Amino acid sequence: MVKEEIKKKESIVYATLRNALLSDSVAHSYLFAGDLNPLKTRTAILLAQSIVEGKGDFACETCKTCNRIKQGLYYDVRYLDGRKESIKDEQIEDLLNEFSRTALEKSGKKIYIIDNINHMSSKAMNHLLKFMEEPSNDNTYGIFITDDIDGLLPTIVSRCQTITFKTHDFSEARELYENAGFETIDAYLLVNVFHSFNEEIKTDDNSYLLALDAVKMVIDHLDTPYDLPALLYKQFYLPFGRGRENGFMDGSEYFMKIFRTMLEDAISDKRQNDHEYDSYLSNLQRKQPVELLGIINDIYSRFSSSADRKLLFDQMAFEIISYTSRC
Repeated sequence: MVKEEIKKKESIVYATLRNALLSDSVAHSYLFAGDLNPLKTRTAILLAQSIVEGKGDFACETCKTCNRIKQGLYYDVRYLDGRKESIKDEQIEDLLNEFSRTALEKSGKKIYIIDNINHMSSKAMNHLLKFMEEPSNDNTYGIFITDDIDGLLPTIVSRCQTITFKTHDFSEARELYENAGFETIDAYLLVNVFHSFNEEIKTDDNSYLLALDAVKMVIDHLDTPYDLPALLYKQFYLPFGRGRENGFMDGSEYFMKIFRTMLEDAISDKRQNDHEYDSYLSNLQRKQPVELLGIINDIYSRFSSSADRKLLFDQMAFEIISYTSRC
């Protein structure tokens, strides 16, 4: 059960939330923060189950209501996943309109969970802030999840009770990828993309493979970057073709997260005992990876806006050209 896993791995989180449930002092806005820890999402679901069950302790996790919440079938618990794509203003408007009406379920409690809240457009964030300042009723609860609390607006953080999780050990998820047929280094990179095991990913997943090849191509051309815009268009953007923009959206997420992982590994000299991967780290170490990581993080931060990703990739390519000329 999730509550037993939390008790074992996150004793402070367990005690904090259980005390709030036992004393009937659950906050109306929580921020679950911590580096790359998939347990944050499972804890958010458990807290939602516990609030709905309303028995002054953690939920049983086994009843019909708990299973409906876990499966996303409980009408008054909404989950928005900012890990898969940017959370749009229309999604927040829809959520807030729905939560302004009377609850449909017997408990009368409404709970919204926003995973990777950093990945939200500024307009959506402003709508959410207004709702947090003027909640529709006392039976409304918000649970926000972030891997990067420093990247959040201070106004969001100040309106929440922050629960900090420890950095998670991803060895189990990495082993699952390897058992599913991925090479060791692919398993490592996919864990850093998803922070857990994603059963939907296949060993021949086109978006992931194209993104990985594109990252390698960029690193290979850091000494001669002037043709990067054309190469990215031909080898990364164009293969998705017209009418498959969602594929490019997925691929661009892969690209940024893979590139960030490799840059962070180069900065910390975190070798993976893989000759090809480690050679790419060596190439990055010769090119002031801290500054390059800043470029990637800046471009990636704008993915949550309505900016065209193709244009963002073009800008990234031109910034890399400018950056390498200074190295």
